[in-house]
Amino acid sequence: MKATLILTVLALGLASCAAPVPAATTDAAPASSTAKVAKKKVAAKPKPYPLKTCLVTDDGLDDMDERVSTVYEGQTFEFCCKPCLKKFNKNPGKYVRALAKAKG
Repeated sequence: MKATLILTVLALGLASCAAPVPAATTDAAPASSTAKVAKKKVAAKPKPYPLKTCLVTDDGLDDMDERVSTVYEGQTFEFCCKPCLKKFNKNPGKYVRALAKAKG
């Protein structure tokens, strides 16, 4: 009797494991048909710095042996040293106008 009970429980257990699982239903189309390809934004190459001098001190760019640069609004700005870059960062508009004036 004990063996019959164990076999029945095992048979029912195995039968429940073998039952098919209903597939999930969704209203959405497959991802491959609705996926949008994201356009990769490619950063435009910044304009090169046109001068041979620092906008802050008007010294040659290589006079201090600390030449540094930054890009602001798509324009590269070069400076003779880090303190000049700090001054630029405090008021970049001033140096943007100075560069426009220097270029003519």
